[in-house]
Amino acid sequence: MRFIDKFFKNELAIDLGTVNTLIYQPGRGILLNEPSVVALDRYDGEVVCVGHKALKLLGREPRGIEVHRPIHSGTIYNFEVTRKMLRKFIGQVTDGIRFGHFVVGIPGSATAVEQRSVRDAAHDAGGRRSDLVDEGLAAGIGAGLSFDDERAHLVVDIGGGTTNIAIVASGGVVSSTSLQAAGNAMDESIRDYVRSNYCLQIGEYTAEALKRELGALSDDDIPSDERKIQLVGKQLSDGFACAVQITAEEVREALEPTINEIVTGIRRVIEDAQPEAVADIYYSGMILTGGGSLLKGLKSRLQSELKLRATVPEDPISTVVMGAGILLDQPDHLYRCAIRPNLPVWQEAEELVVSW
Repeated sequence: MRFIDKFFKNELAIDLGTVNTLIYQPGRGILLNEPSVVALDRYDGEVVCVGHKALKLLGREPRGIEVHRPIHSGTIYNFEVTRKMLRKFIGQVTDGIRFGHFVVGIPGSATAVEQRSVRDAAHDAGGRRSDLVDEGLAAGIGAGLSFDDERAHLVVDIGGGTTNIAIVASGGVVSSTSLQAAGNAMDESIRDYVRSNYCLQIGEYTAEALKRELGALSDDDIPSDERKIQLVGKQLSDGFACAVQITAEEVREALEPTINEIVTGIRRVIEDAQPEAVADIYYSGMILTGGGSLLKGLKSRLQSELKLRATVPEDPISTVVMGAGILLDQPDHLYRCAIRPNLPVWQEAEELVVSW
């Protein structure tokens, strides 16, 4: 009976990210890696397309179509749209089969309302049971940390909407926090710089492409002949197109406030940690994961600022979903690591005030 139950037991690990959604199934690997974008029919609300196809419509959508990014800063901004997007993604990898168990990575500092919204979205998308795990812990496990390693490790997961900073030890989270300074904040900083210095308005897609091409924290990270690129934007004065030359130095200047905020956040987590954990981190260093860790020169910058050795996994973008998938294969560890559902209000309140 257990063999039959295991054979038909359907499980998925999901990284419901602000920029990308990844789905992993044990035994099959990563089944989906698509942008967290969905295009809906403006009149009946039906899904037109999701992922890369929907992203191509962003900023140039036809009159009868609305394009949504339903997840902002690591949290669900539009529940109904998120449910439709997630159901469509799951249908693509399962051919409409209703799955039974989802493990979803969320920011460590997610509020009770945010946790409930993720659980509800997973349930409405087809999950009979859903477990939530801290993204920092999942990223560390996906990067190769062992459950039996009692030493503390610092994991910095720089995603699109949030930067999750966690201290992990013995397969659990010692402390965790999330920052709004992440990939989207970098893109917005570039857009603000171009707007204020060139009086040009550029879109999200253009800002991200500019970050990929010229985003570097040192001149040595980009060849001298590739430190300038032509950018076409919309003039604020008359609304017409205008082309300007943007240099890598300007992009670095635009990114500096976000990078400083990430460094400050990591410092704060280390300062608040116990002495034993800080001593372990001195020897183990920090693990950088997420798409933001691919920014040129970021690893060297963090090592120089924090005086810690930094390592980046071979595929830092998939570490969260891979870690959640490893937890799926180990139910005992998943039970210990999963974020528990919230207690009733009268149990979680620090003080009950009664007015007679």
